[in-house]
Amino acid sequence: MKNRTLIWATCICLAATAPLAHAQAKTKSTAAAEKSKAAAPVPPAMDAKAMQEMMEKAAALGPQHEQLKKMVGEWNCTVKTMMDPSQPPTETKSTAVITSLMDGRYFQEQATGEMMGKPFQGMSITGYDNIMKKYVSTWIDNAGTGIMTSEGTADATGNVITWTGWSSDPMTGKKVKYRMVTRILDDNKHVFEMFGAGPGGKEAKMMEITYDRKM
Repeated sequence: MKNRTLIWATCICLAATAPLAHAQAKTKSTAAAEKSKAAAPVPPAMDAKAMQEMMEKAAALGPQHEQLKKMVGEWNCTVKTMMDPSQPPTETKSTAVITSLMDGRYFQEQATGEMMGKPFQGMSITGYDNIMKKYVSTWIDNAGTGIMTSEGTADATGNVITWTGWSSDPMTGKKVKYRMVTRILDDNKHVFEMFGAGPGGKEAKMMEITYDRKM
């Protein structure tokens, strides 16, 4: 009986001291981790010359910017809209003016036309991001209040740029993804195509714009 009482007392003592021991061990472990973190080597600061070279490389003009430069000018546009894949496309005319910004690093397009019987205005800023190695673009127009953002990559010729864009959808109230393709046929003609989810969720062409340079 005395031995049993001693065993119970020992168990009670261990149960009482276990949380304290665990807390002390945790505190020591945390302290050791913080000490190790504090002792970790700090990477050396980049010197001014290296930083300047990196910034100059990021801002350098390249062949992609020269490719976009080909589209600078005034354009007559034929716009085909495919609202219903089972019906012929609706065709309208518009104009576009593309100008160079920031010494040829970005290009602004201002489009003027008609959409569903109402005056339409749109504007894009397009460039090539040397860091991301992608074409980048934004689009706004008077048919909504959102900003469409896109990223694109070119094929081996550099004349076909395939874009992935995201925009808010007024029908669903959510972000939707689009695929776009820019085809540079020559210095005086290029075509823009836009694809989205059609009936049954399958991809369908939604729009095609043919740009003919004003002579």
